[in-house]
Amino acid sequence: MLRKSIILSLLVLLHIIGFSSDKTFKDSTTVVIQLDNASHHNLNIDSVYMIFDRYDHSGAGVVMQIFYPVDNTIKVTVPKGKYYVNIVCIGTYKNEYFDKIITAKSDKEKKLLLNLQEPDLYTPGLAYIPEEKIDFSDLSITRNRSSRH
Repeated sequence: MLRKSIILSLLVLLHIIGFSSDKTFKDSTTVVIQLDNASHHNLNIDSVYMIFDRYDHSGAGVVMQIFYPVDNTIKVTVPKGKYYVNIVCIGTYKNEYFDKIITAKSDKEKKLLLNLQEPDLYTPGLAYIPEEKIDFSDLSITRNRSSRH
């Protein structure tokens, strides 16, 4: 009898505190990030490193994870609030980097569209390397000693 009353009081306490699934659902939102790769015939992006930091600096790194997009789309569930979002593409698009500020509202899906540039591929014979001009009078070994003091 005592065990049943303890279990019942714990369940009531958990419900009052707010550990019910309905409350968690109302306080979070889904952020959908679409990586638009139309310039390269929608080639799939292999992986993306993403960081969500709270805008008011109260919680750094709410999300710090590598994602593997499906159809160039990533879905992340975060608590409602304002965030700094850092997105770094890994792999073929390793030079693509995005910084955004988003506001995630409860029970609303936030959509973010990011346009990727076409990756530069090296083609032998088409690279331009500018001629390097060296001023031998400005080297540390050839400078006048009196100018160093």
